[in-house]
Amino acid sequence: MSERPKISVDGVDFEWDRENGRILVWGNPALLMWIETTLAGLMVGIHKMVGTERFVIAAEQAGRESIEGEVAAIMQHRQSLEDGFRYLGTSAAAVGHGLWELVRLDREKKEAWFRVHNSWEGLYQKALGVNWGTSTMAGKFGAHCSRIFGTHCRAEQTAFLARGDAYDEFVVRPTERTIEDDLEALIGTENATKADLAVAFERLQREVEERRRIEEDLRREVEERTRIEEELRSKLDLIRRQEEAIRAMTTPILRLWEGVLTMPVIGLVDSTRAGGMMEALLEEITRTQARFTILDLTGVDVIDTGAASHLLKVVHAARLLGTQCLVSGISPGMASTVVSLELDLGALKTFGTLEAALRYAIKQGQAENTEAPKGGHRGVRSAR
Repeated sequence: MSERPKISVDGVDFEWDRENGRILVWGNPALLMWIETTLAGLMVGIHKMVGTERFVIAAEQAGRESIEGEVAAIMQHRQSLEDGFRYLGTSAAAVGHGLWELVRLDREKKEAWFRVHNSWEGLYQKALGVNWGTSTMAGKFGAHCSRIFGTHCRAEQTAFLARGDAYDEFVVRPTERTIEDDLEALIGTENATKADLAVAFERLQREVEERRRIEEDLRREVEERTRIEEELRSKLDLIRRQEEAIRAMTTPILRLWEGVLTMPVIGLVDSTRAGGMMEALLEEITRTQARFTILDLTGVDVIDTGAASHLLKVVHAARLLGTQCLVSGISPGMASTVVSLELDLGALKTFGTLEAALRYAIKQGQAENTEAPKGGHRGVRSAR
């Protein structure tokens, strides 16, 4: 009883596991069934439950989902795609699926023609006197060609064993219409069953879950972008404060005496810096009502026409607010440059040192206070 008879037919290995009551084909459990009676009765029962349209759709979908092992067999035993299908066809015949034949394959047009001799679907339908179509084989061939051509394909049956043709024949072409589209159209009719509605509800649930997932991903993306924007704003605010601190350090304005301001100028004076100097100085003059402003150039190594022009604009703007501008710290080298460039600085009152300029401002301020009438107002001063 423990004997396990084995046989190989056209490369298909059969084994009878008598002890466990099984037949193995290529090591996998298989079933032998009388096509014209047992199988036909099973299919009639299923057909009565779902109707022809649903029956055909389900059979085609089952065929499409059953090709994984067939693809492996084609890849393993082929010298060409045609050789692979030839091997697959003889193997199918050995297990009672009918003899499969690849009639023609046109890779340029992405078309293929198949025939199946004595298919199990055609035989049981012929015995029943019906012709529901060899949909399982149509699904298989459509799925195979989808892989071969790299696009979605479906098979159209052109010959039917069940209606008296010598074989089942199929032509496979690319199409945009899927099995899901056919099912959707069927569910939309008045003939929709509870099973159809259950399928539609399940699909709707999947769509809802997918939308929730997308919304959650979008929410996280928005939160991440908001976080990044806040970080950027924080960094930009820090940079702005640092720039303001740097400008304050590069153009400091000091109050040396009552009514006397000084702005030490260090380094290069260009149009951008001169604008900042002018803005800061005019604000401070307005705030303090300073009578004298000293531009100290001790920290300026060289001066050119552009720098002199910028400084003259600062002096002119300060005068319009009623303060007298003094310039200190012009070095001998700078004085030589001014002469050689023929720069007109005659409108400026200059001093060799900041101390000398401050002494002058204090003395002039005291003199003006002495000359002013008691109890009167100083009024508007003329520019000096």
